[in-house]
Amino acid sequence: MNETLKAAIKQFGVPNQLDMVIEECAELIQAINKAKRAGIVKEWGISHPSKESTMSEIEAYNNLVSEFSDNKIMLGQLDLMLQKDFTELSTLRKLNRLKTKLQNGN
Repeated sequence: MNETLKAAIKQFGVPNQLDMVIEECAELIQAINKAKRAGIVKEWGISHPSKESTMSEIEAYNNLVSEFSDNKIMLGQLDLMLQKDFTELSTLRKLNRLKTKLQNGN
């Protein structure tokens, strides 16, 4: 997978791929909002399509999955563009902060 992501960065260039990260993030935001409007976002999770699902619910779920996948790909490219030790340290700090919040009930 990393080889494909690196090839995309090389072929399309960093500025273009950063624009794609922005675009895909915006599309994910729209997909989340549509999923919420379709009623598939619940307090306990996201409803998977079933035989009883409406076409709107199925489309919202499928679109959310598709946009999530696009974001994983683009964020994978962004991860390759950034310096790994910086991103790992930042992620660790943020996870520790989240853990502390959860422990404190905030």
